[in-house]
Order: sequence, then C-alpha cells, then structure tokens
Amino acid sequence: MRFMKCVFWFRRDLRIHDNTALSEASERCEKVFPVLVIDPNIMFREDTSPRRAQFYLEAIKSLRKEIPLTILYGNPVNLIHEFYKNINSDYLFFNRDYGFYASRRDSEICRTVKCLHFKDHVLVERGELPVYRIFTPYYIKWKNVEKERVKPRASGNFIGEGNEPPELFKGFKIPPASEDYALQKLEEFKDDEYPERRSGLSHFFKIGLLSTRTAFHAKVNEEFRRQLCWRDFYYQLYTSDFSLINGIRRKEIWENKEEIFKAWTEGKTGYPIVDAGMRELNVTGLMENKLRLLTSYFLTKVLLIDWRKGMEYFMKNLLDGDFVINLGNWQWIAGVGTDMRPLRKFNIVEQGKRIDPRGEYIKKWVEELRDVEGPLVHEPWKLGKERVIKIGYVTPIADLGSYDEFVRRYKGYMET
Repeated sequence: MRFMKCVFWFRRDLRIHDNTALSEASERCEKVFPVLVIDPNIMFREDTSPRRAQFYLEAIKSLRKEIPLTILYGNPVNLIHEFYKNINSDYLFFNRDYGFYASRRDSEICRTVKCLHFKDHVLVERGELPVYRIFTPYYIKWKNVEKERVKPRASGNFIGEGNEPPELFKGFKIPPASEDYALQKLEEFKDDEYPERRSGLSHFFKIGLLSTRTAFHAKVNEEFRRQLCWRDFYYQLYTSDFSLINGIRRKEIWENKEEIFKAWTEGKTGYPIVDAGMRELNVTGLMENKLRLLTSYFLTKVLLIDWRKGMEYFMKNLLDGDFVINLGNWQWIAGVGTDMRPLRKFNIVEQGKRIDPRGEYIKKWVEELRDVEGPLVHEPWKLGKERVIKIGYVTPIADLGSYDEFVRRYKGYMET
C-alpha cells in the first residue's frame, strides 16, 4: 500500500545510503518530508561532548547537501507532532533507538501519530535472540543470525525547507563529517591490517554516517565483526534491563582522590601508554579500544577510583561516545557488570609494548619522551628520578601492585 504524504525523522542515521526507514519511506510514499530535530535535552546534557555535538551538527550540514531537509530545534515530542499534523502526513517513519530517553520519547510520540519504525542501528536486535548476560555464548548465536542486506541509496520525492542548523558548538578540530567521507574511510580500511591498525569508523557509526550493516558486509575480518557484535551485545543487555546501568556489584570500594584523578585525565600518571592514550583523547576525542581498556583498568584497579567518574569523563570527551557501549566497557573492566571474570588483570607495561612496540605512539603524544631510546620509553622510571624530572616527565603516581588491594577489597565485598 502506498501513502500520499509521510514524514521521515532523521536521528542517529545521518545518511542516504543503507538507511532502512528512509528506503521504506521513499518506496511507500508519494511525497517524503525529511525532518531532523536538534534536541537541547541531548545537545546540552551533562555528559555531552562539545566536540561530538559539533561533529553531529557538521554532519547535518553535509546531509542538507544530499537531501531537502527541514531542521527544527526544541522538544521533539511537540515538534514532530506539530510537523506531522501541519503537512497532513499519513505516517511517521523512523529507525528505532533503544536508550531509556529515546524509548520513552518515541513511545510518547507514537501515541499521537501513526508510526512505522525499523531496525537499523544494530545488526541483531533484542528479541531476535534471547537476552544474554555473557558475551561468548551470545557471539556464537549472533554469528548464525542472517544479517540483513545493504539497502541501496534512497531516492524519492523528498520535500524540505533546506534551512541551516544553528551554530551551537565550534572551534574543535574534527574529522570531515559526511557520508561520502565515512564510506571512503571504510574502503581504505584493510581487513588484513585489523586489529593492528584501528578501523577509525566508530564515530561514523555513532551518528549513522555509516551503518554497521554496510561495514559488516564490506569486511570479512573476524575480529572486526566480533567488535560489531560487542555493540549489539551491549544494546541487547542494557536496554532489556535499565537497572543494570548501575552495575550488579554496587558496594562502594572506591576512593575519592581528586588530584590523582586529575593527573589521570591530563595524561600525567607516569605510565607512558596510559598517558599517551589520555592525551590523544583530550586532543582528538579518539582512542583505540585497547587503550580505552588499559586506561580504564589503570583508573579502577590501580588508582582504585570509581569507574563512574572515568565513564563520565570519557563521555564528555569521546568523539564516538555512545552511552551504552561506554557503560558496558567500563563495567566490564571495573568488574561491576555481568562479566564472569571481574578480577581480570592487565600488565600495563607489557600491554604497552605489544600495542606500541617501537614507542612511536607514545613519543607522538608524550613529547617529553621523544628522545628516550629503546624499551625504556615504556618504563622511563628506570632512567632514574633525576633524568625523568630533567626531561619534564612525571614519576609514577601509583604502584601497579595496587591491583592486589583492589582484589582484597573486592573479595571482602563479596564475603559481606
């Protein structure tokens, strides 16, 4: 059945290619009115990264060049309802979002207008498999679920005002924010180079400049596809039970050490691989996944600082910050989530050597160590305190043996 007039609502899917709901609307409607609402409840939320918000707004500008688009600013519940009624629309089309705020918002809207919504943000949606709390059995089942094929670039009779988005954030150095650039980066990413080289696609997934479906079918690297599965795993887990957001092990075993936390945020811990990761994050909003795990491990299991402080700091700074995925990673490493190995231990120095064997990454971001030769770039304290101070670096702010104190506290908590 075809409809005369439909509204398509862009949210976290700022692309024309492989966009499920947009393709459905263009095929089933004579006229499609694309609309996007800039929601101040999201834009100015406490954990919103200004860099990420600027990236999103720049992506909207790119989208305007590809499709006639009406941009609104304000409460989406009211604005979508009003927009729908004003054009006498038959249906509202959109791709499903799964967070608590988004789910509540969408339910409220669909009580007043007729909605057709579709799976698009994930490869396997909650309900296609039973809810799993452990990744490995989920991954085994996930691999056997047939993934939907890539949709062609949507084309239809699109009608929109073509107005400009507001200039709410600016001044940050960000990558090009366009669908064409995202597709280019996907093509440049070589299967056989992963995971040694990062894919560099996560910030495109975040706002939907690139679909995970397109990426899945374009690349056959097993480890890369496994990372896509982690996204689906966290979404099915946390959106099936919002109480898990607080963790399942909730007794406070953490310390409040503001000066130590500040040193961690600034990349001044005295552990080069940790400091390099944090400094890259602060400058670019990016950090590869292995380094996210190392830096979060260091904060929680060496410095013994509350995982929620680290999670919030990452969300305020990551270009690809996705609340559900960030939450899952932090709970996994801090031992407070559904993972079966809460006492997982990393060797910070050895991991650093594996990730950055020549020290090139460290020297790029920790310039104080650029003249340190050989393996000592990973262990500069072996140069002696005087030399470390002379080159302008810092001595370690904690002993890696602090992990044993984490274990003692954790076991004490489990016995109570």
